[in-house]
Amino acid sequence: MTDFNQESSSIPDSPLMDDLPPVQPPSAGFIVQLFLFPALIVMGVIAIWWMFGLIAREEQDWHKLLQDLQSQNLHIRNRAMYGLAQVLDQDSRRDDQGHQLRANREIAQGLADQLMIELRKNSTSKEGVAIQEYLTRALGMMDSLDVTAPALQMAMEPQRDVDIRKSAVVSLSFVAGRAMERGQPLNAPETVDALIQMSGDPLPVLQHSAAFALGLFSSPEANHQLEVLLGSGDQMTRVNAAIGLARHGSTAGFSVFIDSLKVPAVSETPKSETSSESGSTIDSEQFMVVKNVLKAVSELASKFNGSQRQELTPLLNELSDHHPEIRIRVDAAAALNALKANSDKS
Repeated sequence: MTDFNQESSSIPDSPLMDDLPPVQPPSAGFIVQLFLFPALIVMGVIAIWWMFGLIAREEQDWHKLLQDLQSQNLHIRNRAMYGLAQVLDQDSRRDDQGHQLRANREIAQGLADQLMIELRKNSTSKEGVAIQEYLTRALGMMDSLDVTAPALQMAMEPQRDVDIRKSAVVSLSFVAGRAMERGQPLNAPETVDALIQMSGDPLPVLQHSAAFALGLFSSPEANHQLEVLLGSGDQMTRVNAAIGLARHGSTAGFSVFIDSLKVPAVSETPKSETSSESGSTIDSEQFMVVKNVLKAVSELASKFNGSQRQELTPLLNELSDHHPEIRIRVDAAAALNALKANSDKS
C-alpha cells in the first residue's frame, strides 16, 4: 500500500497556490484596533451622557444657585450667576413641579431680596456694580412683577449707577412685553409712576428707555405721559412715545411718524469726519427708527383718516422704491398695502 504522505507529495503544485498570500498570525496592533478603539468610543459616549446628565442636574438645582449668589467668595458667586442665567435663559425650562421657572415666585423673591441687599451696600467697586447689574437684568427674566417691582424701582433711584438704572428699565420692558404678548397687559401704578419720573431724567438714554417701557403698560397715566413725551427734544424719546401710543391704538404720534419717515436714506446720512464709528451708529439707530415706525404705521392703517393716508403715501412710496435697505423697502411696501386696503374699505 502506498504511503499517504508519499502519495500526497507526488501531487504536482498548482499555479493557483503560488498566487495565494501567506497566512500570517494577527499582529498586536491589529488586535488593538479591533477591540480597544471600539471600547474607547463606547466609553466616550458614556462619558458625554454622564456629563450632560450632570449639567442638567446642576441647572435644575436653582435652590443652590440662589444660595451661592449670597456667597462672599467671588468665584462661587460668578459660577452661580452664570449657572442661574443659563437656567432662566431657556423659556421652556420647567422646575421639578413642572412649572416654568419664569413664573417661579421663589426664584423671583430670592433674586429681588439679594438685589435689595446689594443696593443697600451702595458699593461703587467694579465687582459690586457688576453683581447689581446682573441681578437687575436677571429680574427681567421673571414674570412676577408684584414680587420684583420693589427691587427694580429701588434700582431706578437717581443716586444709582446709570447702567443699573437703565438695566432696571429694560427689565421692566421685558416683563411688561411678555405680559402684553400673553394678552394680559400690566398696569402696576407704582411702577408706572417710577417710569414717569425716569422719563423726565436729563439723560436721553434714560428718557427714551422709560418712554419705551411706558408704552408696554396698560395705564391711562402712562398714555398721558407718552403724549407729553411726543414734544421731547430727544428724537428717540419722541419715537418711542409715538410707537408706545400706537400699541394702544392711538394715532397721537402721527406727526412724529411723518418726521421720522422724512429722514434721508441711510446711504445719504452724513458720516462724521472724525469718527466713522459714530457715523455707523447714527445709521444703525436711524434704520431701527424707520423700521419701527413703518411697523406702527401698518398696525394703525385702519385708524388713520383720509388726509393722513394721503400725507403718508408719497413718503412710503419713496422708501419702498429708493431706500438702499431691502428690509425697509419691504416694510414700506407692506405699510402701503395696509393703507390701500383700509382706504378701499372706507
